[in-house]
Amino acid sequence: MYHLGMRFLIIALIQSLTIFIFSNPTLLPGNDEPGVWVRAEGFRMERSEIEEAAASRLRELELEALRAPARIRMRQHEILSETMKNLASEKLLRLEAETRGISVEELTETEIKSRIAPLTDDELEKLYELNKNRLQGTREEILAQITSYVSSQREKQAREEYTDELAEKQGVEYLIPPVRFDISTKGNPSFGPANAPVTIIEFSDFECPHCAGAGKELHRLHLEFEGKVRIVFRQYPLWMIHGQALKAAEASLCAAEQDKFWEMHNLLFSGQDNLDVRGLKEKAAQLGLEQDEFDACLDSGKFSSAVERDLVEGSKAGVSAVPAFFVNGRPLEGRFSYENIRGLVMEELKLQESVD
Repeated sequence: MYHLGMRFLIIALIQSLTIFIFSNPTLLPGNDEPGVWVRAEGFRMERSEIEEAAASRLRELELEALRAPARIRMRQHEILSETMKNLASEKLLRLEAETRGISVEELTETEIKSRIAPLTDDELEKLYELNKNRLQGTREEILAQITSYVSSQREKQAREEYTDELAEKQGVEYLIPPVRFDISTKGNPSFGPANAPVTIIEFSDFECPHCAGAGKELHRLHLEFEGKVRIVFRQYPLWMIHGQALKAAEASLCAAEQDKFWEMHNLLFSGQDNLDVRGLKEKAAQLGLEQDEFDACLDSGKFSSAVERDLVEGSKAGVSAVPAFFVNGRPLEGRFSYENIRGLVMEELKLQESVD
């Protein structure tokens, strides 16, 4: 038996050795042509050919590596927050039990277990039908697994509800600072005052249907908090699944050169079925842009490096799906909704007021 740390060290050494061998093909047995990775009767395949074919997937792997530190930060914060609340809950239960002159076990029985709704036969049968192909064992064993799991989840929920009540009663404040990422806004399209107390950075993809709806909700937010919110747009085309998103991103920046970013932004999202190069040029014509200038910009890939920068910076902040939002650097966790992002804006405004 060996220590867990030794296990990880051995795995790391094996991985490093594998990478070293395959990145140095001369070490492979029988390879007297270092640039050739496949040799057969009638054809050869060189390393460059294979790397070119794999370029898109390798690029996504590079971005995944960039996301790792951000995800670790988020997970650390999640663990600390969860531990903080659990410890506070235990102290609240002990304090309440002492006040009442009873044990924590008696308090739990009276205030928590009494709130747990029993699992009905109908509920149990429905859950069995939904899960019988995923769980192992006899019918009785599966029913027992389901009953145990649901009961524990309901007890957990009841415990959280009660301790939240105690926390409010005791005026508990959770002061752990939120995770924030330092994301540049310089030179990116935006609307709203530059000195607004709240800046929302959106990473988006013009071929993503959900992103189109998010843009409308952001405009609604801008109207509700007029003068207090600045919206900044950054590109994050998911080229692996959206084949036209990269060029659409470039098109929006070509339009920005002629001070028409937001007009192009709206047109791209409202016409997602027509995002090939021809369609992008037609949209430029619809907006009355200087056509030759726009076409030259798009054809040359003038803004491809700018889109790449956004992809890198978004990935460093943990972005992997769109739309993704950061409110004063705080990532919006979970599914986007108007209520969720509005809640973060309200929190940030309150923080600003308390500082002032």
